[in-house]
Amino acid sequence: MTVEQWTNVTLVNDGHDIFVEVNGVKIAKRGKPGTAQAGTWISLEPGWTVSDSGMHSLEIAHDGVPLQ
Repeated sequence: MTVEQWTNVTLVNDGHDIFVEVNGVKIAKRGKPGTAQAGTWISLEPGWTVSDSGMHSLEIAHDGVPLQ
């Protein structure tokens, strides 16, 4: 599957964690305050990375290829 086919990106708050979902698959979750991962995105699926790239934006990539 090419990166271009991954078009539905959603932030989900389940009351305990914040997730990034791509086409309904949770690919990353936000590190909790007070932990070593605080302020970062923890990958949940191989090949996916999520990082903060500005005040209200994220950079999401699969196998190093950014989503457009």
